[in-house]
Amino acid sequence: MITKAQSKRYTPRLDPQEHTRLTALERGLLRWSTAEDGDKVLDAQAGGGRMLETLHRYTDCEICGLSDNMECVRVSRSRLRNADIVYGSHEDIPWREDTFDSVFIKMVSAPLSERALSEALRVLKPGGQMLVGLRTLPAPIRQIAMWFRNDADEEPMHRRECRQMMAMMRRMGIKQITRQPTDMFNCVCIGWKPLPPEREWP
Repeated sequence: MITKAQSKRYTPRLDPQEHTRLTALERGLLRWSTAEDGDKVLDAQAGGGRMLETLHRYTDCEICGLSDNMECVRVSRSRLRNADIVYGSHEDIPWREDTFDSVFIKMVSAPLSERALSEALRVLKPGGQMLVGLRTLPAPIRQIAMWFRNDADEEPMHRRECRQMMAMMRRMGIKQITRQPTDMFNCVCIGWKPLPPEREWP
């Protein structure tokens, strides 16, 4: 059986550059998404709903969002009248397993825990796409930033690099993992939930 992972190419189907309010990380997540009409998509850290709004503009997806900030939920709901935006934690996603064709996660203000990644994997359908966006800095800039920190023992968020995230995804059984840079300071880790054994990829 040909899966979406095998039949799709990573193409910039959306044109998120037109929506300048998006961050570079959000534009990168949309650029590498294979979401198409009829898919059910979750943004596990929806914020103000800008990324979901852009996705809705270019595709006929069923879009859902999750935020642990009630004000962000209110703003997202006002922006996306027909979307299912709920208040909750990305470490306890309030949807059933195997619900979504694509799940977006943004690791910006805090490290992404294995629990959060596990929850995203739980609600993802077999053969579905997971996209994890995270900030990263080139090694020389990282070293300079650490030099000027008072709390030198505290690891800054961007030091959890893409390769560490990819290793975590691999440990959880996510397949066909790739890394795509979005700009100098961000990258997207892309993976696919494996199919059941009888439908496994060749």
